[in-house]
Amino acid sequence: MNPELERAKERYHSVEPPEELAFAVATAVRAGDQARRSRHALRRSLGTALASCACFVLLVNTSPTFAQAVYEVPVLGQLARIFTVAEYQIEDQEHLIDVRLPALENTGHTALEQRINTEISTRIQSLLDEAEERARLARAAYIATGGEAEDFMPVIIDVDYEIKCQNDRYLSFLITETETQATAFQQLYPYSIDLESGKELTLRDLLGPDWKEIVNASVREQIAQRSQDPDHVYWGGDEYSEAFTSIRDNQPFYLNEAGRPVVLFEKYEIAPGYMGVQEFEIPS
Repeated sequence: MNPELERAKERYHSVEPPEELAFAVATAVRAGDQARRSRHALRRSLGTALASCACFVLLVNTSPTFAQAVYEVPVLGQLARIFTVAEYQIEDQEHLIDVRLPALENTGHTALEQRINTEISTRIQSLLDEAEERARLARAAYIATGGEAEDFMPVIIDVDYEIKCQNDRYLSFLITETETQATAFQQLYPYSIDLESGKELTLRDLLGPDWKEIVNASVREQIAQRSQDPDHVYWGGDEYSEAFTSIRDNQPFYLNEAGRPVVLFEKYEIAPGYMGVQEFEIPS
């Protein structure tokens, strides 16, 4: 074997794979999986998908090309703590489903990983089951009211995630489920984890006992600032809507790259639909 490749492989074995490699590997496994799209794919368990990823770990370990690529990946010392465990598409007369499923690993807290991975898998499967049923009913109603079956526009169901913060202390990511037909409907599921304690973070953990007052004051101030732009409209600007008063006890949030909490308000929650999801960074 080429001495340079041998040294590259040795360097690879001495470190954990970084996030960039995890995504590269996941992309490769998706290329093979997408050739076998079927409804059965929607029912794949988290364990089966993890087994697929394990096959690619073997490929990386035994391929000189992969070993060299690992050495050249930037941020080499950063652990890959979240990765795409499965990605698939399903298309039929009722819907077009596109799923990218995340999972945790190498956090140092095995029980936490198992709990969150199981929760994510179960939650997404439940969301997909409900979305499929809505799509089926929508198509049936369309045909029952005189529409031609071939003219029905399939409901687009998209599940995806985005890493918001990943460092030695925190890991935060946001899962979104979006259904689109005439209009778009979106649900948000953020996760923020303290990697030192292995605990899912709350706003109280980050902001202290007065967390709700701190968030409410910041949101009100930012709404006032944004409302100076005539294109930014929030409820409470007229007699027919109620202005923002307080966040909920379980208000969703994620951590941004600076480690600050960003509070989320879903579409229509505090503003008209055209304003979309509203995000407010809270000074910590």
